Amino acid sequence: MNNLIAYDKYLARLVMICFFLPNRVQIFILMGVFVYWAVRDNFSVKQKHFRPYGGALLLGSIYLLYALYVPFTEPAYRSDVLFDLEQKASLLAGPLAFLLMQPQTRKIIAGELIYFVYACFISCLVGNVFYLYEYGWHVSSPDAHIQYRLYFEKITGMHPTYMGIYLCFASAILLLSQKHRHQFKGWKLGAVQFPLFLFLMALMPKAPVIALFVILCYYAWINRARKQKIVPVLAVLLISLSIAFLSIPFSSQRVGEFSAVLDAKPNDNPMDNSVQMRQVILSVDLDVLAQNWLVGLGPGGVDPALKVKYEEYARRLNVPLEAFDTHNEYLNQWLSFGLVGIALFILVLGVQLANAVRRRDHLYAILLMIFIVTFFTENVWSQQKGITFYSFFTSLFFFAGMRLQSSPVEAGPVVRESPSRIKNLVQEMG
Repeated sequence: MNNLIAYDKYLARLVMICFFLPNRVQIFILMGVFVYWAVRDNFSVKQKHFRPYGGALLLGSIYLLYALYVPFTEPAYRSDVLFDLEQKASLLAGPLAFLLMQPQTRKIIAGELIYFVYACFISCLVGNVFYLYEYGWHVSSPDAHIQYRLYFEKITGMHPTYMGIYLCFASAILLLSQKHRHQFKGWKLGAVQFPLFLFLMALMPKAPVIALFVILCYYAWINRARKQKIVPVLAVLLISLSIAFLSIPFSSQRVGEFSAVLDAKPNDNPMDNSVQMRQVILSVDLDVLAQNWLVGLGPGGVDPALKVKYEEYARRLNVPLEAFDTHNEYLNQWLSFGLVGIALFILVLGVQLANAVRRRDHLYAILLMIFIVTFFTENVWSQQKGITFYSFFTSLFFFAGMRLQSSPVEAGPVVRESPSRIKNLVQEMG
């Protein structure tokens, strides 16, 4: 067994890196590694541990809600719901996989988070280097930010918003991970944080940028008595912001979209400005919700209802409009399952956030805050890069932070420990 565990840290590093690999490769690696861990930890380890089955069921409850709706979905839309079940399978598979693992395996996985930071940095670096090589002489064109984001997604396979979420989490790992923050102090921390901030400012995904400022406010609050930790991070952020807005046209162009909304004319096509289009998207969502707020439309009926409403808006505005999804995970769950869906969705997030606060697990709390913010502007669960990331890391922190108890049948004789030893054991378990 010890020989098997010796390779766990390398498997954990592979798992961290696989979030930046193509979707099929990512799923193949995650399924293989997690099945191996679950089978090994259940058949090779005799010691039994308390397992919070109720917690796993809660985390995967929304997936069960999708499954419950399949027989009640109209045949014309049933294939879409089955696709949702396939795409969102990690909502249930993630909690179950971590539930079946031994505490030591979860601890090893959590100890290799720094490799997520390394992979995030390399992925962004590759995307930017290839863009500059291909289009470096066109960076000042009026639509350079659109070209840049499209090319970045083509090279990395990552939508800018999801890369923005990853960059926020990578920054949080460096600032808040108890294991890794001791490896990066002083100028080392600034040297790693600076490019992460700069990459985020170049992509300028709106919700992740807001989430970054939430992270920094949270970091400043928990370190309010230690200004020497806050000032260097804020200085690096200000330098990154200055360089981004003065030297990177993509950043200033994205910010300029906000001011363009103020000068917009009634006959302007909102699809020419992402901020203006977001206003239309929200209006469409709320119009559909006003008619279906109680029981929802079912997961298969949301997109057809939105499409009809977009056609109505196109005639009203006298401009061609492309139909979008809700671009809001809260409204998506509400439209899909009615009040039951939005209540369950908020309950799942609320229970996790309460656990993070109770355990004083700052990294877990920040991860949830990143999702809470980005759920307002993106259907994060509608993309594999989003749903897999959410399921893996929320399940990891949820189960890794559990206070485990030995099974009464397996409990050995009582051994008296010194107070210092007991304190160390409690810290390891918590």
